[in-house]
Amino acid sequence: MIVDKKSLAALKRGVEYWNKWRKSDRYLQLDLRGINLSNETLLGIDFRGVNLAGAILIKSNFCGANFDGADLTGANLSEANLSGANLCGVNLTGAILIRVNYRGSESTSANLSLADLTGADLRVVNFDGAELSGANFNQANLNGASFVATNLTRASFKLAQLVGTNFNHTNLTETDFTKANLTGANLEQASLNEADFTEAIFTKANLVKADLTEANLTATNFTGANLTKADLSQANLAGANLTKADLSQANLTKADLNQADLSQANLTQANLVKTKAWTANFNQSILTGACLENLKINSQTSFAKVICQYLYLQRDQQERLPENQQERLNSREFKTILQDLMDSVDVTFNEDLNWSVLLDAFAALQRKYQFHKIQLKSVEANSNYRFVVKIRVQPNKETAMIIQSFRQEYDLLALRRQNFNPAKLLSVTQKAQPELFNSYEQN
Repeated sequence: MIVDKKSLAALKRGVEYWNKWRKSDRYLQLDLRGINLSNETLLGIDFRGVNLAGAILIKSNFCGANFDGADLTGANLSEANLSGANLCGVNLTGAILIRVNYRGSESTSANLSLADLTGADLRVVNFDGAELSGANFNQANLNGASFVATNLTRASFKLAQLVGTNFNHTNLTETDFTKANLTGANLEQASLNEADFTEAIFTKANLVKADLTEANLTATNFTGANLTKADLSQANLAGANLTKADLSQANLTKADLNQADLSQANLTQANLVKTKAWTANFNQSILTGACLENLKINSQTSFAKVICQYLYLQRDQQERLPENQQERLNSREFKTILQDLMDSVDVTFNEDLNWSVLLDAFAALQRKYQFHKIQLKSVEANSNYRFVVKIRVQPNKETAMIIQSFRQEYDLLALRRQNFNPAKLLSVTQKAQPELFNSYEQN
């Protein structure tokens, strides 16, 4: 291990001398931990493998420097110039890189876990394969940067500029992109589950096969974005702008599309099972081959000039309408299907139905809630030997309570007709009551 004094003496003689000195012995192990080189100009310096942990390098100029394999753990590089520098394999864990100029540098396989890069200039930087979990890129300029196969779990990109940035196959789980600009960014097959994209811009971005399950996409702008085969199950897209977005074969199961704008969007073969779409705009969208099983819509959901040659009412391309594959839906048939979906809930029965009891329970329900419009739409048997009773309730503000009341009335009438004694009836009813909420799905 070379002593600090010798290293400092070499540094004082300038970059040219330092680099020649290093070449004289390629196996030198240099320890410069905690050194203060603030405001120094060290263009092209060879710091390969040097231990600079905790070093103070504020406003230093390292343009074109070589830090390959160096240890910069906890170093302070605020406002330093690292443009064109080689940072491959560098350990920058917990380093401070606020407003650093990183432009055009190479950071392949670097470790920047928990590093603070707030406001840094990181344009066209290559971070491919780097470890960046928990890193702070808030307000940084990352236009044209590359993060291919990088780990960015729980990183933060609030208000960051990410125009044309490449996140192909990147792990962005639980990452914060609030109000970030991702125009034209490539997020193909990226893991974005539970990430926060509130008010982010994804105009013309590539999100093919991206995993956005449970992501927060509230008021996000996806105009013209490619979301083909993306997984948006349980994602929050309330108020999102999906105008002209390509959502063909996308999975929107249980997603929230309330007040979202999907005008001119391509939803060919999209999965809209249990999707909430109250007051959403589907005008001029393409819904051919989409699955609308239990799609949640209301009278404010708009479907003007929709293109839909056929659709499915059950997942896995079951219950095709029209049944004849040579036929196409006309506007009247499509409107009828939408009317059947509107403001309805399903009550599932795992036992054989007593039809007389069902009708009596429904009549009792209508009497009890006489100020609501309650309609019995249909009773269907599914593949699991369960009966599904579809009910429409308008207005739908008290739907959960009304459906619970219906199930309770049915159970009580059924038990009475089976001649249960009062004590046993009370015991059975009290035991079943906690399970009542699981027997229905509300809007």
